[in-house]
Amino acid sequence: MRRMLLSLLLLAWSGAASAQAPAAPALDICPDNMSAYSGSDEVVQCACSAEATQRGSVWGSNNYTADSATCRAALHAGAVRRQGGPVTVRMSGGLPRYIGTTRNGISSSNYGAYEATFRFDGDGAAPGQAAGGQATAASPASSGNEVCPDNLRAYAGSDEVVRCACPAEATQRGSVWGTDAYTADSSTCRAALHAGMVGRQGGPVVARMSSGLPRYIGTTRNGISSSNYPAYEATFRFEGERVAGSQAPAAAGSEACPDNMRAYAGSDEVIRCACPAEATQRGSVWGTDAYTADSGTCRAALHAGAVRRQGGPVSIRMLTGLPRYVGTTRNGIASTNYPAYEASFRFDGLEASGPQLCPDNMSAYAGSTEVLQCLCTGEAVMRSSSVWGSNSYTADSGTCRAARHAGVVPMTGGLVELEMLPGEARYPGTTRNGVTSANWQEYPAGFRFRGAQNVTAGAPVQAPVAAALRQQGHVALYITFRTNSADLDISAAPVLSQVRDAMQADPALQLRLVGHTDNQGGPNINVPLSQRRARSVQAWLVQNGVPAARLSADGRGQAEPIAENTSEAGRSLNRRVEAVRID
Repeated sequence: MRRMLLSLLLLAWSGAASAQAPAAPALDICPDNMSAYSGSDEVVQCACSAEATQRGSVWGSNNYTADSATCRAALHAGAVRRQGGPVTVRMSGGLPRYIGTTRNGISSSNYGAYEATFRFDGDGAAPGQAAGGQATAASPASSGNEVCPDNLRAYAGSDEVVRCACPAEATQRGSVWGTDAYTADSSTCRAALHAGMVGRQGGPVVARMSSGLPRYIGTTRNGISSSNYPAYEATFRFEGERVAGSQAPAAAGSEACPDNMRAYAGSDEVIRCACPAEATQRGSVWGTDAYTADSGTCRAALHAGAVRRQGGPVSIRMLTGLPRYVGTTRNGIASTNYPAYEASFRFDGLEASGPQLCPDNMSAYAGSTEVLQCLCTGEAVMRSSSVWGSNSYTADSGTCRAARHAGVVPMTGGLVELEMLPGEARYPGTTRNGVTSANWQEYPAGFRFRGAQNVTAGAPVQAPVAAALRQQGHVALYITFRTNSADLDISAAPVLSQVRDAMQADPALQLRLVGHTDNQGGPNINVPLSQRRARSVQAWLVQNGVPAARLSADGRGQAEPIAENTSEAGRSLNRRVEAVRID
């Protein structure tokens, strides 16, 4: 019985062995590169190991230089995945150039002419499929276009038009230099996103090569910040329509302003450009009126009053460097002091005639012996800023409040002259002219006022209307009305003419006119009186050519004084119509 069972088992095994198909012949391991096959048109079938896909350099895309690493090129082409596999490699003649791209986690490089080429059979398989039916991470074509090269340096020196497709991930990598015209080594697809030719999901683009430019201007668009760059050998631009929702490069017929003006350093050029609204909210600013060339262009424009928060066109004049830049707070933007810098810019059309308003303090002038003339308004004199010292004041003391303490202006304001001083060992505080200063120890810089005492209050000093509106966003209009009346006195015309001129110079300017009174008469009288006075100013401006739609009027009565109501000088400061810029 045992012999019979053993015979049956042997018979069954031999039958199974005879039914098994013969094993396929093993493929040779792929060579490290295909240089040995140069000059031939052979087709080489071989197998890539997993570790071979991770080593060596690759030049080209789809067509590779013969000295490229065979299996790493296969992974780049999508012919295998990281675990390797069989490939069919076809040799061909050399090409005049090889274009680098990033695919499947592999970055290939550009290369010029090379003697021999290889490509993989089957890399034209259905999208998403590698040779042998393997799914790939990135197919080499999209919408019928080849994947865009990482940059366009391989096309430098030509005027070719390159049509290609940007994968989504390629829009998020690489550096970009320039705006609209980009250096040839800029990341192609990230530049396309910057230019608004594709969205973050990528898409097809058309890029035109051209010769190099003497400089490339950096801007921020569509969430991408490009950089300035000097002369470069070759350039590309995109052709076609921008995608819906992308940030356009122009406004009011002007190119978008560069992020800063450093690319223009050393020139005296005048640049006309447009500030988008979002650009007014980014970047740092150094200086006032004259700004360091690396200041945020559009944020400086908002600080200077050349635009409002919604942006707009500006004209920028380049200047030589200055020994110092004075920081101030204007229009909600705080600029910073800075020492000497190589180049500056300012905005055309903002020059103010007459004396300039005094800075809040003199810290920016520390270390100098400069003499400055400026105007203290009554509001600045009465502002509750701190003062340290007597006769000589610390440089960070409130300028106009110190002027009142020193007795060189009355509470209604006036013109002052001051000189900067070296620091002193101590600054004793005193009470003078209704202002109490504080003691302070050693401080690195100080200032003092020149000129005679002037404590006799006259009419409130009127700030320059256009400059105050640009710099501060509001201005107190000290105009006279008949007593207990909203009828304008003839002496109001010069101040109101300044308002009209400012509005005519800036067609986008809109104002809210707010009337204020002193405390004589009580709220029941003063609120409607302040409203009527504001409407009288509105009516004068409309009669003199300002569209009514750009003006509104209101009144606060005695509720918002800027000075005490116990003296005629204080009451005269409180009787005003505020012109407030509407942003």
